[in-house]
Amino acid sequence: MTPRLVKQLLYGSLYILVIAVIFWLIYIFFLKPAPTCFDKTKNQGEVGIDCGGPCPACEITQLKPLTVDWSMALPARENEISVLAEITNPNINFGARTFSYQFKIIGPFGSLLKTINGQSFIYPGEIKYILEPTLKINLSDVSRTEFSIDKNSIIWQSGKELARQNLSSNSVKTTVASQGVTVRGVVKNENPLLISQVKIMAILYNSLGNKILNASFTTITDLKGQEERLFNIELPKGDWNKQVDSSRTKIFIEPLITKLP
Repeated sequence: MTPRLVKQLLYGSLYILVIAVIFWLIYIFFLKPAPTCFDKTKNQGEVGIDCGGPCPACEITQLKPLTVDWSMALPARENEISVLAEITNPNINFGARTFSYQFKIIGPFGSLLKTINGQSFIYPGEIKYILEPTLKINLSDVSRTEFSIDKNSIIWQSGKELARQNLSSNSVKTTVASQGVTVRGVVKNENPLLISQVKIMAILYNSLGNKILNASFTTITDLKGQEERLFNIELPKGDWNKQVDSSRTKIFIEPLITKLP
């Protein structure tokens, strides 16, 4: 190989190297996509791949989904029903700040009678009941109900961020009369601050406690810190009234969240 050829190869290699460096710099500064929490790469200070740092906590990526345990239709006033569902959050350290849900009420031959969409939240490790009351549907026309949660709508928060409101009930009494069933009691806000809306739900059971007969709720507003207030929940009369075991009534209390910013 002649010195001239060696010199040409050297210059050619340097030329190619310079061009490669220029293209690499153009890619790095102008063409390379910015790092995201979905690029399957551990970058931008992430603790794991696409989690931690500026991305959601790594624990969130490993959370178990919210589960729907069951849903059912319940009698309400004449030619009306309510629908009730039970869901469980199996994650003891994270709750859902908000999620969207949907009830479907199915009639004869699989016909769709009604769809109800809503929004709620659930605390870490909580078993929660969701009730949609007084729908103008005859109970005899309902073959089944379906309840689903939009997984993409869930906003997870740690237990520290989504702390339970300390609400309690006492002096609860269920009265069965010819005109219907009444659940009365006292709700207390154990927190130091006012809660603008509180939802109080009563679920009624039979004597064995293995069958839900009905459910309803009431809301109260502006419950001050440490305040106690009477509540009253009315349920209509029906054949199910005779099966109610007043000692088995369960009360569930929570702040009412209708919309989150």
